[in-house]
Amino acid sequence: MTVISPSLLLSDEQAQALGNVSALYQPPEMHDALVNGARLRFGLIADPQYADADSQKERHYRNSLNKLATAITELNDSKLDFVVTLGDLVDRDWGSFDPVLSRYAALRHPHAAVIGNHDAEVITRHLASQTPALGLPKSYYAFSLPGYRFLVIDGNDISLYCNHANGDDRQMAEYMLDELNECQQPQAQPWNGAVGPVQLKWLEKQLREARAQREIVLVFGHYPLTPVNSHNLWNCETLVELLCRYRVRAYFAGHDHRGGYDRVGDTDFITLKGMVDGESSLPFSSVTLADDVLTLTGYGTEISRVLSR
Repeated sequence: MTVISPSLLLSDEQAQALGNVSALYQPPEMHDALVNGARLRFGLIADPQYADADSQKERHYRNSLNKLATAITELNDSKLDFVVTLGDLVDRDWGSFDPVLSRYAALRHPHAAVIGNHDAEVITRHLASQTPALGLPKSYYAFSLPGYRFLVIDGNDISLYCNHANGDDRQMAEYMLDELNECQQPQAQPWNGAVGPVQLKWLEKQLREARAQREIVLVFGHYPLTPVNSHNLWNCETLVELLCRYRVRAYFAGHDHRGGYDRVGDTDFITLKGMVDGESSLPFSSVTLADDVLTLTGYGTEISRVLSR
């Protein structure tokens, strides 16, 4: 019998239907203090996108299991406060989750998972097939360490991955996508999504509270926000304005497997390379934040950066 831990992000019915995949909706259980004293240090993984499928162009789906195991072993050997996976743990089918989750079981650090578009597509098909059909869960939440607030946002909030059990969310997504297409926006792609109005209110409330408590804020999402490209969140401009207005220290994303970087105001926007790309290349990273200097140490093909305000 599968033992399912409760999650505030899931209904009892969703948790039962998702089984072990419910773990992806669990905010991390954090330590009481920074592992490295005054320094924050955490690991980042983006887009393992595993499938038991033949390679297509640069995507080597089966290789992701061994890549993931290697990255987790390396991260386990580091003193980290937590690890974030920036979405797309799997590529296309429900059966892919078990082998991926078995690799993550070896991770010894607290783990925060972002739900990517491929994850959402697989999960929503599974939930829509239940009787009665169940909607795609929302997956935005906050966690913290002394002096820091970490926000995980859900770019599948309003998306074509929502099913008919999500109320009006899918209809809103179709409307937003039509509007973006009419305006010839590059992110007008069916495999992107948006942060909805309820989540936006939640996000600004978190940012106000963090500012009042003088906390440094880091935000994690699947979809990039800037610079302009076809992988960005549908309402990326709204998010960039909001994060910069509250002087968020950095935003981390995946989804665009090429990776990328931009700075707007005092906020760094960092997109990690996709782990699934390349037969043997293994991009992942660790991030250290000390005295307002953010140092990203890239492994494999991931780019290292030293970013000061």
